[in-house]
Amino acid sequence: METKIEVALRLHNNILKNQTSKSFYLPYLDGIIENPLNGEKSTVQRFLIDTGASISVLGRVFHRLFDEKTPINEYAIVKYGDGKTREFPVYKVNLKVQGVLFKDLIVAFDKQMETHLLGNLGFINELEHLGISKKRKKISLIF
Repeated sequence: METKIEVALRLHNNILKNQTSKSFYLPYLDGIIENPLNGEKSTVQRFLIDTGASISVLGRVFHRLFDEKTPINEYAIVKYGDGKTREFPVYKVNLKVQGVLFKDLIVAFDKQMETHLLGNLGFINELEHLGISKKRKKISLIF
């Protein structure tokens, strides 16, 4: 059971607690997605950092960014942790995190997913370092 101080620190440092484990935390970043073709922007959203994911996946709240005129670059087969695979359209988007703009990220769009994942392709592999401190329960990005 977390103390009030632990909860406050976890929330302050943008750390999501995994409900199935007492010690595993999922770090996240706040960011804004933009469709570079039509200029549509999202509100600030939370993105889980998934160092094991080869591609970033956007969830259902981004449906308004991709209209029927937005070209689909290709389709990607994504395998989630439960072992299920599904095919999703792939788009190029811009991502703004901590004032830094990442252009032309390749993302899959899963209209049924509630959360959003930032994976290696076009995001994590662009960083010099990705530091996650379990002790401090904080993530830091070094560009």
